[in-house]
Amino acid sequence: MAVAANGRLWATWYAGPTPSEDQNNYVVLSTSGDHGLTWEETLVVDPDGAGLVRAFDPELWIAPNGQLYVFWAQTFDHTGTTGGVWCVTTSTPQNAHPIWQPPRRLTDGVMMCKPLVLSTGEWALPASTWNETDFSARMIVSTNQGETWSLRGAANVPSAVRTFDEHMIIERAEGSLWMLIRTTYGIGESISHDTGRTWTETTPSAIAHPSARFFIRRLSSGNLLLVKHGSVALKTSRSELTAFISEDHGITWKGGLLLDERTGVSYPDGQQAEDGLIHIIYDYNRTTDRQILRAVFREEDAAAGQALSSSVCLRQIISSYTPAPIESNRSGARLNQEEWGTLSAEGSIALPFMIGAQLFSNAPYTVQELPLALSDAPPSQHRARFLQLAMNESALLTCTRSGMVYLLTPSPSRDPVTSQSHALMTQGFSKTRLPEVRILSTQATSTFCTVYQKRCVAGEIIRIGPWAIPFFFY
Repeated sequence: MAVAANGRLWATWYAGPTPSEDQNNYVVLSTSGDHGLTWEETLVVDPDGAGLVRAFDPELWIAPNGQLYVFWAQTFDHTGTTGGVWCVTTSTPQNAHPIWQPPRRLTDGVMMCKPLVLSTGEWALPASTWNETDFSARMIVSTNQGETWSLRGAANVPSAVRTFDEHMIIERAEGSLWMLIRTTYGIGESISHDTGRTWTETTPSAIAHPSARFFIRRLSSGNLLLVKHGSVALKTSRSELTAFISEDHGITWKGGLLLDERTGVSYPDGQQAEDGLIHIIYDYNRTTDRQILRAVFREEDAAAGQALSSSVCLRQIISSYTPAPIESNRSGARLNQEEWGTLSAEGSIALPFMIGAQLFSNAPYTVQELPLALSDAPPSQHRARFLQLAMNESALLTCTRSGMVYLLTPSPSRDPVTSQSHALMTQGFSKTRLPEVRILSTQATSTFCTVYQKRCVAGEIIRIGPWAIPFFFY
Protein backbone atom coordinates (compact mmCIF):
# COMPACT_ATOMS: atom_id res chain seq x y z
CA MET A 1 0.00 0.00 0.00
CA ALA A 2 1.12 3.55 -0.76
CA VAL A 3 -0.65 6.91 -0.57
CA ALA A 4 0.26 9.85 -2.83
CA ALA A 5 0.34 13.42 -1.53
CA ASN A 6 -3.11 14.15 -3.00
CA GLY A 7 -4.61 11.06 -1.33
CA ARG A 8 -4.56 8.74 -4.34
CA LEU A 9 -4.24 5.15 -3.12
CA TRP A 10 -1.98 2.54 -4.65
CA ALA A 11 -2.10 -1.20 -3.91
CA THR A 12 -0.08 -4.12 -5.23
CA TRP A 13 -0.08 -7.90 -4.97
CA TYR A 14 0.96 -10.79 -7.17
CA ALA A 15 -1.20 -13.29 -8.99
CA GLY A 16 -1.02 -15.74 -11.91
CA PRO A 17 -3.03 -17.79 -14.41
CA THR A 18 -2.30 -20.97 -12.45
CA PRO A 19 -3.23 -21.41 -8.77
CA SER A 20 0.29 -21.70 -7.43
CA GLU A 21 3.56 -19.91 -6.68
CA ASP A 22 5.30 -20.65 -9.97
CA GLN A 23 6.81 -19.23 -13.15
CA ASN A 24 3.42 -17.82 -14.19
CA ASN A 25 3.29 -15.29 -11.34
CA TYR A 26 3.00 -11.62 -12.22
CA VAL A 27 2.61 -8.40 -10.23
CA VAL A 28 -0.59 -6.31 -10.30
CA LEU A 29 -0.79 -2.60 -9.51
CA SER A 30 -4.16 -1.03 -8.70
CA THR A 31 -5.18 2.52 -7.82
CA SER A 32 -8.12 4.40 -6.33
CA GLY A 33 -8.93 8.09 -6.60
CA ASP A 34 -12.13 7.99 -4.53
CA HIS A 35 -10.83 7.01 -1.08
CA GLY A 36 -10.89 3.30 -1.85
CA LEU A 37 -14.50 2.99 -3.00
CA THR A 38 -13.46 1.79 -6.45
CA TRP A 39 -10.18 0.43 -7.79
CA GLU A 40 -8.63 0.19 -11.24
CA GLU A 41 -5.80 -2.17 -12.16
CA THR A 42 -3.43 -0.03 -14.19
CA LEU A 43 -0.18 -1.96 -14.50
CA VAL A 44 0.95 -5.59 -14.74
CA VAL A 45 4.60 -6.59 -14.30
CA ASP A 46 5.17 -9.82 -16.23
CA PRO A 47 8.73 -10.06 -17.55
CA ASP A 48 8.23 -12.91 -20.04
CA GLY A 49 4.56 -13.87 -20.25
CA ALA A 50 4.29 -17.65 -20.28
CA GLY A 51 8.06 -18.05 -19.83
CA LEU A 52 9.99 -19.32 -16.83
CA VAL A 53 10.62 -16.00 -15.07
CA ARG A 54 8.26 -15.19 -12.20
CA ALA A 55 7.55 -11.73 -10.75
CA PHE A 56 6.37 -11.79 -7.13
CA ASP A 57 6.55 -10.24 -3.62
CA PRO A 58 5.92 -6.61 -4.63
CA GLU A 59 6.16 -3.55 -2.40
CA LEU A 60 5.15 0.12 -2.77
CA TRP A 61 6.89 3.17 -1.33
CA ILE A 62 6.57 6.93 -1.62
CA ALA A 63 10.14 8.26 -1.46
CA PRO A 64 11.03 11.61 0.18
CA ASN A 65 11.28 13.17 -3.29
CA GLY A 66 7.65 12.25 -4.00
CA GLN A 67 8.39 9.42 -6.39
CA LEU A 68 6.33 6.23 -6.19
CA TYR A 69 8.47 3.11 -6.26
CA VAL A 70 7.00 -0.21 -7.34
CA PHE A 71 9.39 -2.94 -6.21
CA TRP A 72 9.16 -6.63 -7.03
CA ALA A 73 11.28 -9.78 -6.95
CA GLN A 74 12.17 -11.59 -10.15
CA THR A 75 13.70 -15.04 -10.55
CA PHE A 76 13.51 -18.36 -12.38
CA ASP A 77 12.45 -20.40 -9.38
CA HIS A 78 11.42 -20.15 -5.72
CA THR A 79 14.74 -19.27 -4.14
CA GLY A 80 16.08 -16.04 -2.73
CA THR A 81 19.68 -16.52 -3.82
CA THR A 82 18.81 -16.38 -7.52
CA GLY A 83 16.29 -13.57 -7.13
CA GLY A 84 16.76 -9.90 -7.80
CA VAL A 85 14.97 -6.78 -6.58
CA TRP A 86 13.59 -4.71 -9.45
CA CYS A 87 11.64 -1.46 -9.56
CA VAL A 88 9.84 1.05 -11.72
CA THR A 89 9.21 4.63 -10.60
CA THR A 90 7.01 7.56 -11.45
CA SER A 91 7.22 11.22 -10.43
CA THR A 92 3.45 11.72 -10.68
CA PRO A 93 1.76 9.20 -8.37
CA GLN A 94 -1.13 11.64 -8.00
CA ASN A 95 -2.25 10.60 -11.51
CA ALA A 96 -4.25 7.47 -12.22
CA HIS A 97 -2.13 6.66 -15.27
CA PRO A 98 1.34 8.07 -14.67
CA ILE A 99 4.37 7.71 -16.90
CA TRP A 100 6.69 4.97 -15.62
CA GLN A 101 10.44 4.99 -15.93
CA PRO A 102 12.08 1.86 -17.43
CA PRO A 103 12.47 -1.07 -15.02
CA ARG A 104 15.84 -1.56 -13.38
CA ARG A 105 17.47 -4.14 -11.14
CA LEU A 106 18.65 -2.79 -7.78
CA THR A 107 20.21 -5.70 -5.88
CA ASP A 108 20.20 -9.44 -5.26
CA GLY A 109 17.53 -11.13 -3.18
CA VAL A 110 13.88 -10.47 -2.40
CA MET A 111 12.41 -7.35 -0.82
CA MET A 112 8.82 -7.21 0.40
CA CYS A 113 9.06 -4.63 3.20
CA LYS A 114 9.27 -0.86 2.89
CA PRO A 115 12.58 1.02 2.72
CA LEU A 116 13.60 3.33 5.55
CA VAL A 117 14.99 6.87 5.39
CA LEU A 118 17.80 7.16 7.96
CA SER A 119 18.57 10.30 9.94
CA THR A 120 21.68 10.61 7.73
CA GLY A 121 19.40 11.05 4.71
CA GLU A 122 20.41 7.68 3.32
CA TRP A 123 17.77 5.25 2.04
CA ALA A 124 17.90 1.72 3.44
CA LEU A 125 16.26 -1.16 1.62
CA PRO A 126 15.69 -4.52 3.44
CA ALA A 127 16.50 -7.31 0.97
CA SER A 128 16.81 -10.99 1.84
CA THR A 129 18.41 -14.03 0.25
CA TRP A 130 16.04 -16.15 2.37
CA ASN A 131 17.06 -19.31 4.15
CA GLU A 132 19.69 -20.42 1.62
CA THR A 133 22.58 -18.31 2.98
CA ASP A 134 24.11 -16.94 6.17
CA PHE A 135 23.72 -13.19 6.76
CA SER A 136 20.56 -13.28 4.68
CA ALA A 137 18.78 -10.29 6.30
CA ARG A 138 20.61 -7.56 4.42
CA MET A 139 20.46 -3.77 4.43
CA ILE A 140 21.02 -2.23 1.00
CA VAL A 141 21.75 1.51 1.09
CA SER A 142 21.51 4.37 -1.37
CA THR A 143 23.44 7.56 -0.65
CA ASN A 144 22.22 9.33 -3.81
CA GLN A 145 18.42 9.34 -3.59
CA GLY A 146 17.95 5.93 -5.13
CA GLU A 147 20.23 6.27 -8.14
CA THR A 148 22.50 3.43 -6.99
CA TRP A 149 22.33 0.88 -4.18
CA SER A 150 25.00 -1.15 -2.37
CA LEU A 151 25.21 -3.63 0.50
CA ARG A 152 25.89 -1.91 3.84
CA GLY A 153 25.66 -4.93 6.15
CA ALA A 154 23.51 -7.91 7.13
CA ALA A 155 22.15 -9.66 10.19
CA ASN A 156 22.64 -13.40 10.54
CA VAL A 157 19.75 -15.64 11.53
CA PRO A 158 20.82 -19.03 12.93
CA SER A 159 20.24 -21.64 10.23
CA ALA A 160 18.00 -23.76 12.47
CA VAL A 161 15.40 -20.96 12.68
CA ARG A 162 16.04 -19.15 9.40
CA THR A 163 13.19 -18.79 6.90
CA PHE A 164 12.17 -15.90 4.58
CA ASP A 165 13.38 -13.04 6.88
CA GLU A 166 10.85 -10.41 5.66
CA HIS A 167 12.79 -8.04 7.92
CA MET A 168 11.96 -4.44 8.79
CA ILE A 169 14.24 -1.79 10.25
CA ILE A 170 13.47 0.94 12.79
CA GLU A 171 15.90 3.73 13.71
CA ARG A 172 15.78 4.41 17.44
CA ALA A 173 16.19 7.78 19.18
CA GLU A 174 19.80 7.21 20.19
CA GLY A 175 20.72 6.27 16.61
CA SER A 176 20.82 2.48 16.79
CA LEU A 177 18.99 0.40 14.20
CA TRP A 178 16.50 -2.23 15.36
CA MET A 179 15.83 -5.01 12.86
CA LEU A 180 12.85 -7.31 13.35
CA ILE A 181 12.99 -10.53 11.34
CA ARG A 182 10.54 -13.33 10.59
CA THR A 183 11.89 -16.65 11.88
CA THR A 184 10.46 -20.15 12.30
CA TYR A 185 9.58 -19.33 15.92
CA GLY A 186 8.09 -15.90 15.24
CA ILE A 187 9.93 -12.56 15.38
CA GLY A 188 13.66 -12.31 15.98
CA GLU A 189 15.64 -9.12 16.49
CA SER A 190 19.10 -7.77 15.71
CA ILE A 191 20.75 -4.43 16.60
CA SER A 192 23.28 -2.27 14.76
CA HIS A 193 25.18 0.58 16.40
CA ASP A 194 27.13 1.63 13.30
CA THR A 195 24.35 2.57 10.83
CA GLY A 196 23.94 -0.97 9.56
CA ARG A 197 27.50 -2.09 8.93
CA THR A 198 27.50 -4.77 11.63
CA TRP A 199 24.60 -6.46 13.40
CA THR A 200 24.21 -8.59 16.51
CA GLU A 201 23.30 -12.25 16.07
CA THR A 202 19.52 -12.63 15.76
CA THR A 203 17.78 -13.60 18.99
CA PRO A 204 14.08 -13.93 19.90
CA SER A 205 12.30 -10.61 20.43
CA ALA A 206 9.76 -9.94 23.18
CA ILE A 207 6.95 -9.84 20.58
CA ALA A 208 5.03 -13.12 20.39
CA HIS A 209 4.03 -14.04 16.85
CA PRO A 210 3.62 -17.00 14.48
CA SER A 211 6.08 -17.49 11.63
CA ALA A 212 4.35 -14.92 9.44
CA ARG A 213 4.84 -11.41 8.11
CA PHE A 214 4.13 -8.47 10.42
CA PHE A 215 4.31 -4.72 9.84
CA ILE A 216 6.11 -2.05 11.88
CA ARG A 217 6.53 1.64 10.99
CA ARG A 218 7.24 4.94 12.70
CA LEU A 219 4.33 7.38 12.59
CA SER A 220 4.44 11.16 12.14
CA SER A 221 4.01 11.54 15.93
CA GLY A 222 7.27 9.65 16.49
CA ASN A 223 5.46 6.66 17.96
CA LEU A 224 5.65 3.19 16.45
CA LEU A 225 2.82 1.29 14.80
CA LEU A 226 2.86 -2.51 14.91
CA VAL A 227 0.35 -4.67 13.03
CA LYS A 228 0.54 -8.34 13.98
CA HIS A 229 -1.50 -11.44 14.74
CA GLY A 230 -3.06 -11.48 18.21
CA SER A 231 -1.76 -9.80 21.33
CA VAL A 232 1.85 -8.76 21.85
CA ALA A 233 2.41 -11.35 24.58
CA LEU A 234 0.46 -14.33 23.18
CA LYS A 235 1.38 -16.32 20.08
CA THR A 236 -1.57 -17.15 17.86
CA SER A 237 -2.24 -18.37 14.32
CA ARG A 238 -2.61 -16.20 11.23
CA SER A 239 -5.72 -14.61 12.70
CA GLU A 240 -6.74 -11.59 14.81
CA LEU A 241 -4.86 -8.99 12.79
CA THR A 242 -4.38 -6.18 15.33
CA ALA A 243 -2.76 -2.71 15.42
CA PHE A 244 -0.71 -1.53 18.45
CA ILE A 245 1.12 1.68 19.38
CA SER A 246 4.43 2.11 21.22
CA GLU A 247 5.44 5.43 22.77
CA ASP A 248 8.84 4.18 24.01
CA HIS A 249 10.47 2.93 20.78
CA GLY A 250 9.08 -0.60 20.98
CA ILE A 251 9.76 -1.43 24.63
CA THR A 252 6.05 -1.53 25.52
CA TRP A 253 2.88 -1.57 23.43
CA LYS A 254 -0.58 -0.21 24.14
CA GLY A 255 -4.05 -0.48 22.69
CA GLY A 256 -4.78 -3.14 20.14
CA LEU A 257 -7.34 -2.24 17.47
CA LEU A 258 -8.69 -5.49 16.00
CA LEU A 259 -8.65 -5.09 12.21
CA ASP A 260 -9.82 -8.58 11.19
CA GLU A 261 -10.41 -11.50 13.56
CA ARG A 262 -10.73 -14.22 10.90
CA THR A 263 -8.28 -17.07 10.42
CA GLY A 264 -6.50 -16.72 7.08
CA VAL A 265 -5.61 -13.02 7.23
CA SER A 266 -1.95 -12.27 6.58
CA TYR A 267 0.80 -10.07 5.13
CA PRO A 268 -0.08 -6.59 6.43
CA ASP A 269 1.57 -3.53 4.92
CA GLY A 270 0.66 0.12 4.97
CA GLN A 271 1.37 3.81 5.17
CA GLN A 272 0.29 6.81 7.20
CA ALA A 273 -0.96 9.57 4.89
CA GLU A 274 -0.27 13.27 5.31
CA ASP A 275 -3.70 13.75 6.93
CA GLY A 276 -2.78 11.26 9.66
CA LEU A 277 -4.93 8.41 8.36
CA ILE A 278 -3.27 4.99 8.59
CA HIS A 279 -3.95 2.69 5.65
CA ILE A 280 -3.25 -1.03 6.11
CA ILE A 281 -3.51 -3.61 3.33
CA TYR A 282 -3.63 -7.40 3.85
CA ASP A 283 -4.97 -10.57 2.26
CA TYR A 284 -7.60 -13.09 3.29
CA ASN A 285 -7.50 -16.76 2.20
CA ARG A 286 -5.27 -15.94 -0.74
CA THR A 287 -5.81 -19.25 -2.58
CA THR A 288 -9.60 -19.58 -2.05
CA ASP A 289 -11.42 -16.31 -1.29
CA ARG A 290 -8.43 -14.47 -2.81
CA GLN A 291 -9.28 -11.17 -1.18
CA ILE A 292 -7.09 -8.09 -0.85
CA LEU A 293 -8.50 -5.78 1.84
CA ARG A 294 -7.84 -2.39 3.42
CA ALA A 295 -8.27 -1.10 6.95
CA VAL A 296 -8.27 2.63 7.77
CA PHE A 297 -7.89 4.19 11.22
CA ARG A 298 -6.00 6.82 13.20
CA GLU A 299 -3.25 6.51 15.77
CA GLU A 300 -5.65 7.24 18.63
CA ASP A 301 -7.88 4.35 17.55
CA ALA A 302 -5.00 1.87 17.68
CA ALA A 303 -3.73 3.29 20.99
CA ALA A 304 -7.16 2.96 22.58
CA GLY A 305 -7.91 -0.44 21.07
CA GLN A 306 -11.28 0.83 19.84
CA ALA A 307 -12.76 3.22 17.31
CA LEU A 308 -12.50 6.69 18.84
CA SER A 309 -12.45 8.58 15.56
CA SER A 310 -15.00 8.54 12.77
CA SER A 311 -12.26 7.48 10.34
CA VAL A 312 -12.25 3.78 11.20
CA CYS A 313 -13.19 1.65 8.21
CA LEU A 314 -12.42 -2.06 8.26
CA ARG A 315 -12.53 -4.93 5.76
CA GLN A 316 -12.79 -2.71 2.69
CA ILE A 317 -12.28 -4.99 -0.33
CA ILE A 318 -9.70 -3.90 -2.90
CA SER A 319 -9.78 -7.08 -4.98
CA SER A 320 -11.70 -10.33 -4.64
CA TYR A 321 -12.24 -13.57 -6.46
CA THR A 322 -15.16 -13.66 -8.91
CA PRO A 323 -15.81 -16.72 -11.08
CA ALA A 324 -14.94 -16.07 -14.72
CA PRO A 325 -17.68 -16.89 -17.27
CA ILE A 326 -17.15 -19.87 -19.56
CA GLU A 327 -18.04 -20.34 -23.23
CA SER A 328 -20.86 -22.76 -23.99
CA ASN A 329 -19.36 -23.75 -27.40
CA ARG A 330 -22.87 -24.26 -28.78
CA SER A 331 -21.55 -23.91 -32.32
CA GLY A 332 -19.53 -27.12 -31.92
CA ALA A 333 -20.44 -30.70 -32.82
CA ARG A 334 -22.13 -33.21 -30.55
CA LEU A 335 -19.68 -35.28 -28.56
CA ASN A 336 -19.26 -38.59 -30.35
CA GLN A 337 -18.88 -41.56 -28.02
CA GLU A 338 -20.03 -44.32 -30.35
CA GLU A 339 -16.62 -45.98 -30.61
CA TRP A 340 -13.70 -45.23 -28.32
CA GLY A 341 -10.09 -45.15 -29.42
CA THR A 342 -6.95 -44.94 -27.29
CA LEU A 343 -3.76 -42.85 -27.42
CA SER A 344 -0.17 -43.19 -26.27
CA ALA A 345 2.94 -41.02 -26.26
CA GLU A 346 6.55 -41.96 -25.70
CA GLY A 347 7.64 -41.33 -22.12
CA SER A 348 4.12 -40.53 -20.87
CA ILE A 349 1.68 -42.50 -18.77
CA ALA A 350 -2.11 -42.73 -18.92
CA LEU A 351 -3.69 -41.74 -15.61
CA PRO A 352 -7.30 -41.76 -14.39
CA PHE A 353 -8.88 -38.47 -15.41
CA MET A 354 -10.16 -37.19 -12.07
CA ILE A 355 -10.12 -34.11 -9.85
CA GLY A 356 -6.76 -33.74 -8.10
CA ALA A 357 -4.71 -35.75 -10.62
CA GLN A 358 -1.29 -34.27 -11.46
CA LEU A 359 -1.72 -32.92 -14.97
CA PHE A 360 1.92 -32.67 -16.13
CA SER A 361 4.93 -34.88 -15.51
CA ASN A 362 7.22 -31.92 -14.75
CA ALA A 363 4.90 -29.51 -12.90
CA PRO A 364 2.70 -29.86 -9.80
CA TYR A 365 -0.55 -28.55 -11.31
CA THR A 366 -3.61 -30.67 -10.64
CA VAL A 367 -6.94 -31.15 -12.42
CA GLN A 368 -9.45 -28.66 -11.01
CA GLU A 369 -12.44 -29.45 -13.26
CA LEU A 370 -13.45 -32.27 -15.61
CA PRO A 371 -15.11 -32.12 -19.03
CA LEU A 372 -18.88 -32.33 -18.73
CA ALA A 373 -18.91 -35.65 -20.62
CA LEU A 374 -17.15 -37.39 -17.76
CA SER A 375 -20.08 -36.76 -15.45
CA ASP A 376 -22.89 -37.00 -18.02
CA ALA A 377 -21.96 -40.45 -19.31
CA PRO A 378 -21.98 -42.89 -16.37
CA PRO A 379 -19.56 -45.46 -17.88
CA SER A 380 -16.96 -42.80 -18.55
CA GLN A 381 -16.85 -41.64 -14.95
CA HIS A 382 -14.50 -44.51 -14.12
CA ARG A 383 -13.14 -45.23 -17.59
CA ALA A 384 -11.49 -41.98 -18.63
CA ARG A 385 -7.72 -41.59 -18.92
CA PHE A 386 -5.48 -38.68 -19.86
CA LEU A 387 -1.87 -38.70 -21.00
CA GLN A 388 0.44 -37.02 -18.51
CA LEU A 389 2.79 -35.10 -20.81
CA ALA A 390 5.56 -32.64 -19.96
CA MET A 391 4.46 -29.05 -19.54
CA ASN A 392 5.57 -26.58 -22.24
CA GLU A 393 6.79 -29.35 -24.55
CA SER A 394 5.46 -30.64 -27.88
CA ALA A 395 4.53 -34.28 -28.30
CA LEU A 396 3.72 -36.98 -30.85
CA LEU A 397 0.64 -39.05 -30.04
CA THR A 398 -0.03 -42.47 -31.50
CA CYS A 399 -3.52 -43.91 -31.91
CA THR A 400 -3.21 -47.42 -30.44
CA ARG A 401 -6.84 -48.41 -31.02
CA SER A 402 -9.15 -47.08 -33.72
CA GLY A 403 -12.01 -44.86 -32.55
CA MET A 404 -12.84 -41.47 -31.08
CA VAL A 405 -10.09 -39.63 -29.20
CA TYR A 406 -10.21 -36.19 -27.56
CA LEU A 407 -7.93 -33.28 -26.74
CA LEU A 408 -8.30 -30.25 -24.51
CA THR A 409 -6.72 -26.94 -25.51
CA PRO A 410 -7.59 -23.25 -25.04
CA SER A 411 -9.48 -21.63 -27.89
CA PRO A 412 -7.58 -18.97 -29.87
CA SER A 413 -9.67 -16.28 -28.17
CA ARG A 414 -8.44 -17.50 -24.78
CA ASP A 415 -4.76 -17.89 -25.61
CA PRO A 416 -3.77 -17.10 -29.21
CA VAL A 417 -0.13 -18.00 -28.56
CA THR A 418 -0.37 -21.50 -27.08
CA SER A 419 -3.78 -22.66 -28.38
CA GLN A 420 -3.54 -25.84 -30.46
CA SER A 421 -6.99 -25.35 -32.00
CA HIS A 422 -5.72 -24.61 -35.50
CA ALA A 423 -3.15 -27.42 -35.43
CA LEU A 424 -5.77 -29.93 -34.33
CA MET A 425 -8.36 -28.86 -36.87
CA THR A 426 -5.85 -29.14 -39.72
CA GLN A 427 -5.34 -32.75 -38.57
CA GLY A 428 -9.06 -33.49 -38.79
CA PHE A 429 -10.26 -32.63 -35.29
CA SER A 430 -13.49 -30.72 -34.72
CA LYS A 431 -14.67 -28.60 -31.82
CA THR A 432 -17.33 -30.14 -29.60
CA ARG A 433 -20.28 -28.32 -28.08
CA LEU A 434 -19.22 -29.16 -24.54
CA PRO A 435 -18.77 -26.07 -22.30
CA GLU A 436 -15.23 -24.92 -21.62
CA VAL A 437 -13.31 -26.84 -18.98
CA ARG A 438 -11.60 -24.80 -16.25
CA ILE A 439 -8.90 -27.42 -16.10
CA LEU A 440 -6.33 -25.55 -13.94
CA SER A 441 -8.21 -22.70 -12.34
CA THR A 442 -11.72 -21.29 -12.12
CA GLN A 443 -10.27 -17.80 -12.64
CA ALA A 444 -7.35 -18.07 -15.08
CA THR A 445 -9.27 -17.72 -18.35
CA SER A 446 -6.17 -18.31 -20.48
CA THR A 447 -6.22 -21.93 -19.29
CA PHE A 448 -9.94 -22.54 -19.94
CA CYS A 449 -10.00 -25.40 -22.46
CA THR A 450 -12.34 -26.59 -25.21
CA VAL A 451 -12.76 -30.27 -26.09
CA TYR A 452 -11.81 -31.31 -29.65
CA GLN A 453 -12.54 -34.77 -31.06
CA LYS A 454 -11.54 -37.01 -33.98
CA ARG A 455 -12.05 -40.57 -35.15
CA CYS A 456 -8.53 -41.97 -35.54
CA VAL A 457 -7.26 -45.22 -36.98
CA ALA A 458 -4.71 -47.43 -35.25
CA GLY A 459 -1.16 -46.27 -36.00
CA GLU A 460 -2.16 -42.70 -36.86
CA ILE A 461 0.19 -39.97 -35.54
CA ILE A 462 -1.11 -36.72 -34.02
CA ARG A 463 1.21 -33.76 -33.49
CA ILE A 464 0.46 -31.33 -30.68
CA GLY A 465 2.18 -28.30 -29.21
CA PRO A 466 2.84 -27.50 -25.55
CA TRP A 467 -0.73 -26.72 -24.42
CA ALA A 468 -2.98 -29.66 -25.25
CA ILE A 469 -4.19 -32.46 -22.98
CA PRO A 470 -5.07 -35.79 -24.66
CA PHE A 471 -7.74 -37.98 -23.09
CA PHE A 472 -9.77 -41.00 -24.10
CA PHE A 473 -12.22 -43.61 -22.83
CA TYR A 474 -11.57 -47.34 -22.76
